[in-house]
Amino acid sequence: MKEKDPIAEQIIKRNDALKGKRSTCDSLWQSIADYVQPRKSQITTKKTEGVEGYTEELYDITAIQANGTLAAGQLAYLTPANDVWMKYEAPEQLKETAGFAGKAWYAKCTEIIHRERARSNFYTEIHEFYLDRGGQGTALIYCEEGKQTLFNYCNEEVGTYAIAQDDQGMVDTVFIERTMTARQMRQKFGEDNLGEKVKKALASSNPDDLDKEFTVIWAVFPREDMKDGEPQTALTRDARKMDGPNKPIASIYVCREDKKVVRNSGYDEMPSMVSRFLKWGKQPYGFSPSIIALPTIKQVNFIEKMMDALAEKTAFPPVLVPEGMDGEVDLRSGGVTVFDPNAPNSAMPKEWGTMGRYDIGKDRVEVKRKMIEQAFHNDLFRMFTDLDKTITAYEAMQRAAEKLVQFSPTFARLQTEVFNPLGRREFALAFRAGALPEPPREVYVETPDGGYALPVPEIVCVSRIALAIKALQNRAFLEFVSLIQPLLQLDPTIMDNFDLDKAARGIADNVALPPEWQRSEEDVAAIRQQRAEMQQRQQQIAEAQGTAKAAKDLSAAAPELRKLVPSAA
Repeated sequence: MKEKDPIAEQIIKRNDALKGKRSTCDSLWQSIADYVQPRKSQITTKKTEGVEGYTEELYDITAIQANGTLAAGQLAYLTPANDVWMKYEAPEQLKETAGFAGKAWYAKCTEIIHRERARSNFYTEIHEFYLDRGGQGTALIYCEEGKQTLFNYCNEEVGTYAIAQDDQGMVDTVFIERTMTARQMRQKFGEDNLGEKVKKALASSNPDDLDKEFTVIWAVFPREDMKDGEPQTALTRDARKMDGPNKPIASIYVCREDKKVVRNSGYDEMPSMVSRFLKWGKQPYGFSPSIIALPTIKQVNFIEKMMDALAEKTAFPPVLVPEGMDGEVDLRSGGVTVFDPNAPNSAMPKEWGTMGRYDIGKDRVEVKRKMIEQAFHNDLFRMFTDLDKTITAYEAMQRAAEKLVQFSPTFARLQTEVFNPLGRREFALAFRAGALPEPPREVYVETPDGGYALPVPEIVCVSRIALAIKALQNRAFLEFVSLIQPLLQLDPTIMDNFDLDKAARGIADNVALPPEWQRSEEDVAAIRQQRAEMQQRQQQIAEAQGTAKAAKDLSAAAPELRKLVPSAA
């Protein structure tokens, strides 16, 4: 009897449980895909690519364009390919000690990783990620080592994966189902690791069996540390070991048909980043502009369908034909129909059923289209585009700050759920690959055992939208200074309540001023010390000069003073 694989059975069971919880979202996602992303509308309805069935019931593309504008806007203003949009800085425990050498090293790491990211497929995959996020409200992208490039990214389509959250509401578990042929499985996992059914397909004399498809479940989740004497399972690891099955993040591939683990490995950090446009209650899946606008999207689609029918009837109206003229009415262009003018009016052919109001339908559609575009934040990105034509990027960010208030919640979620873990993942991959320069002593921290470790760097977003949101802080400070200006004229010491140095550095950071343009706090302290010493010397010189002048004046006046003093008797 074939021995069961307990890890495989555990993975299959958990995958099915997570899929069951996800099933409540599948029908909604399918409906959204039909109207917003028809090329991805195979969630509950299976379709054949290149065959009709994707757009037959689609009469209006406003939602498709609105989601495309949202995705393109995020690509251009959150993660632009030509600009650095994320940088590394010293973590909090090194802020005071990293010094210029540490800042320069983090700046160099930023430059290298930005270049390697641009060489990879990141920007094509993140665009698909944004489309899914605006569409179904949940999107997944993962980052692994590349073969031709340092990094390789992949966006997984909604409906192919199931997720779970940790106790803080962050997605830390991803189960992905993929269909692979026997040949593909041999290439990826090696024939020795495959199960009997896959091997049988590979050994078949029928060449078509090489392309026989199997379901592969890929499970990625955090492993827990085993206790002494506890048997190891799919969910636990021996923390004393650092091989694949004992990595902190599990990566297990299971063939469903064979119920066999074909690869048991792991990661040092989470490779998958899942983001929700907005959180939807306590469930792990997200809430999106498409969900908000779906009733309006369906209404516009229905009205357009009816208006098409009305336009067709108006252009080619139905005709009432008298019974005696059956077959004698010529409706062709330039056609001639003969009738008796002496007959009653009822005997003459006439149009009927064309009383619809196309203008009302058109006005109604325009109103609803604007509602859809607003739900997808299209006005924000159009504002950036319009402002770019006449003023600087910084001025554009200042003017768009108010509109960013509505967008900032989903941006904050992007930063927490994607940009921060993605930046840490890329940094770790680049460091282990030897792609980063040798770290200076200033960026290490001492460990409890007396050694030294490189801490996780701080991830700072410096995209145009990130800077525009930070510009709100700058504007608040400048408005504050303007308000207290009258008080400063009465008492300048009021500014002693505020740390102007920190304010100035914060403003510089908020506008992404390059670190090399800023002096370190040590340099500033030294300059101020030199200035104070110079002022003190100048004061001493001035005092000495004043004393010497007074002595000279007194000496010159001495003869005259003697005349005023009576001689001694």
